[in-house]
Order: sequence, then C-alpha cells, then structure tokens
Amino acid sequence: MNRHPAPHRNRPQRPPRQEGAPDTLGRDESGSIIVFSLFVMVIMLMIGGLGVDIMRTEARRTELQATLDRAVLAAADLQQTRDPETVVRDYVAKAGMSDSLGAVEVVQALNMRTVRAEARSTVPTMMLKFAGMTSLAAPAAASATESVNDIEIGLVLDVSGSMNSNNRLPRLKTAGAEFIDTMFNTVEPGHLAISLVPYSTQVNLGLDLATALGMPRLHNFSYCADLPATAYLTTVASPLPLVQAGHFDSSGYSPSSGGISSYANMRMRSSTCRTGNGFEVLPWSTSRTALKNRIAGLSAEGWTSIEMGVNWGAALLDPTVRTALNQFSAVTGLASGLTGWPRDFGISQGMKVLVVMTDGANTVNYRLKSPYRENGLSDVWVLGSNDYYVKRLTGDYFRASDRTIVATRPALATRLRWNELFARMTVREHAHHLRAMQFDQGTAAFDTTFATWTSIVETDWTITKDTRLSQICSAAKAKGVVIFTIGFEINEPGAMEAMAGCASSPSHFYRVEGLQIASAFTSIATQINALRLIQ
Repeated sequence: MNRHPAPHRNRPQRPPRQEGAPDTLGRDESGSIIVFSLFVMVIMLMIGGLGVDIMRTEARRTELQATLDRAVLAAADLQQTRDPETVVRDYVAKAGMSDSLGAVEVVQALNMRTVRAEARSTVPTMMLKFAGMTSLAAPAAASATESVNDIEIGLVLDVSGSMNSNNRLPRLKTAGAEFIDTMFNTVEPGHLAISLVPYSTQVNLGLDLATALGMPRLHNFSYCADLPATAYLTTVASPLPLVQAGHFDSSGYSPSSGGISSYANMRMRSSTCRTGNGFEVLPWSTSRTALKNRIAGLSAEGWTSIEMGVNWGAALLDPTVRTALNQFSAVTGLASGLTGWPRDFGISQGMKVLVVMTDGANTVNYRLKSPYRENGLSDVWVLGSNDYYVKRLTGDYFRASDRTIVATRPALATRLRWNELFARMTVREHAHHLRAMQFDQGTAAFDTTFATWTSIVETDWTITKDTRLSQICSAAKAKGVVIFTIGFEINEPGAMEAMAGCASSPSHFYRVEGLQIASAFTSIATQINALRLIQ
C-alpha cells in the first residue's frame, strides 16, 4: 500500500531548489525609497505652496482690515461734517481697494454715530492652483461707534492782581474762549455743562447761587463764604452750614502827610470779596455765549487763593448740590435741562473734570472775626454822607472830619452796622482811628494801628492754603474727578509743586509761558475728548 498521498492533480509541483540559486519567487525592492521621497517632496511642495498663498492672502487681509478700521473711525467722528459713507469710500479708494469694499452702514442719532463696513478681496494663488484652487478670499469687517457722554467741567481761573502783568489776562481770555468753543464744538447739546469759577482772595458765589446753597445773608454787598478747615477734606460744598463772609477791604490806607483828616474821599479799593456780576461764579452753564462773555469781562485784582477756587469748582461737581442746581435753575432760568445733574460719581455715562489755572503761588486771605462779621452795631456814627463820629472809651467822640474831640454826637447821626461801616472804609482805616482816638487830637502814629487791626481780622498764609489745596485736590481725585492744572508763568518752586501735586498725574500739569497758554487749553480740551471716547 502506498503510504504517500498522490499529489493534487491541479497543484503545480515546485522544482527542487538547487543549492546557491536565488529565490526566483522573491520581490526586488531596490529603488523604492526614491519613489517615497518623490511622494514626500510633492507633499512638501503643496504644503509650502499653501503657506505662501496663505501668507499673501493674510497680508492682503491685514492691509484691508487696517484701511477699513481707519475709515470707520474717521467716519464715526461726531465732528466729521462729511457724509460718513463717503468718508469710508474715500479712505478705501485712496488705498487702491475700491473694488474690495462692500456694504457701508451708518446709524446716526443725536449723540451717537455708528459706522459699519465690510470688504472682501480675492487673492490669486501661485501654487495651490496646481491643486485646483485658483484663488483665496481675504474678508474684512469693521465697526466704530462714537457716543457723547455727559461732561461736567469746573473751569477755575486765577484773576488775582498779578494777572495784570505781562499781558497775562488778555491771553487767558483768548485761551479760555477757545477752550469753550472747542468743548461746545465737540460735545452735543445737552451733554456738557461748565461751571466758571473766577478766584482771587475769595470766590463770590453770587446772590442766586448762595441762596440756592442755603447760605444765610448777613448783608447784601457781596456773596463769599468763610469756609471751615474741614470743607477742604471733601467735595461737598460745606460739611457745615455756609457762613457769609464779611464784606471789607483788607488793604492799607493812603494817608496824607500828617494823617487822615477826613473820611470824605475813602472808597473801597480792594474788597476781599470782589463785587459785580462779572466776577461771580457762573454755575452749570450750558451756554457757549454766556461763558465766553463772562470770561471776556474778567478783571484782575486781589490776592491768590487757589484752594478756594478748587474747593468751589469741586463742590459744583458733587451730586449733593443737585437740589441747589434745581433751585438755581428755577430762579434764574439758567442751567435748565440738566435734570439729574451733577451726575453721581463713578458712573460710566459721564465724566467730571477740573481745569485749574494760576499765575503764581497761594498768598493770603483774610476773614473778619466775630462780631465784626455779623450785622451788629459798630462804634461809628455818620451824619450825612461823610461826617463820621467814633465813640471813645472815655465816652466822648472823635470827629474824623476835623480831628477834634467832641462831647456828644449830632442827634441826627446814624449809627452804622459793621458791614455798612466796612463797605465805606477799609479795616485799616477804621483801625487807625480806633487807635488814634485814645490820644488827644488823634495824632497817634500810623504804625501803632496794627494791633487793633489784627484783633478784627484773621489771616491765612501760604502754608495753610497749600495744605488745604492738597486736601481738596486729593478729595476730588478720590471721587474720580480728572484734574488738569496750568501754571502760567509761575517760577516759585512751591507753586509748581503745589499745582503738579493737585493734577491727576504729571502729564496733567502744564507749565506755560506767554502764548503757550492757548496751546495748554487746546491740549486739555483734546484730552478731555479722548477720555470721553474711551469711557
């Protein structure tokens, strides 16, 4: 029996392999790496081509986007008088991309303008076209909105006597008027209010504002307030009830040789609280004309009290005076349409700014002591218009007109109240006679009068005033008020330090000479507008 199965009839038989002969059924793989390398190279070329084409497309898109951004920003500017769509198309045309610009949309409101634009550019491909992609798209879109926030400005201007030097006051008037124009040209009506606060020795609030702020009246000659030291620690108008300042002249007198023989020609020469509507605070004004007219009418006289100007500038930005604004508007008809002003501190819909200008250091201010500030009776009687009688400690009277001592005064003579007396003569003139009447014929030397004068008047000097300036500036900045300061031809290191310290930052302080003051106000107006746009 055959133990080996017969081969399958259809299965080929493999011939026996001779020793040393190659396997004729194996595959020859020599050169296969070349094929793979060519395949990788093609892929690399395609990827490289894709990168080149994408970079060219992105460069085009970036250029188109930058042009579109500039165009819509310029068109959205509320000061732009040209048609916004025309502005956008002009920008794109000048960049040589007119064919790429698509739709331009403009949304216009009273205090807002939004401009949107779309563009699309087609970039031919260099390498991807071999893969069937003949071009790539470079789209761009841009949108810009400019809206008007409410702006409250306290414009605090130095009109002390030194402003008469070197043509400073006329230059200030020109610069101030340009500042007013710039702000009103920039901000839509109903969104801007400016309080003009002129200051020298004191700040005259004016009858209407003083009444609205609840200041009791002791006299009707002027309307300044004697503020306590605590008033400079807060932007609130006064942490205590306002006290009307006495109306008086703190300056010296000009006696003839031999002394003052008569009060007949005495006149107020430099009232501590300056009088006249043109020197009063103009609060919350929405009138370009009223502000410019008030600035044009300013005159220079008196000492320098920067801290008082800043205090009232800040107080008129404080929301606690909202009731006073309403009362002021109801009486005067001014500042109407400002419902809810001053706005609360820290809201995004508005901003509060102080612009403070001075031409020198703080100097001095004076206050009448009690009871001379009150409406009490003085020690002086007058007959007619200028025949004065001063009661002596001995019970008789010194008659100023002929410098004689008389036993009694005329029955028809009228006793003056202190505010009436100091509206007729300076404190020093009165003090001289108070001192002189103790001697026969009133011949006391003039330099012996100051002890009596200082018993009537209190004085604040530079150190105290600079401390209060620093305090009120800090209080305002803590509330978010932006403070710009201008030192107009100031040379005193202390004054520059005080004004720089008051400003919101070193870049908010301007030291200028001559005509540079106009550039300072222009720069400040530009910065205010820029701050308004980013809020």
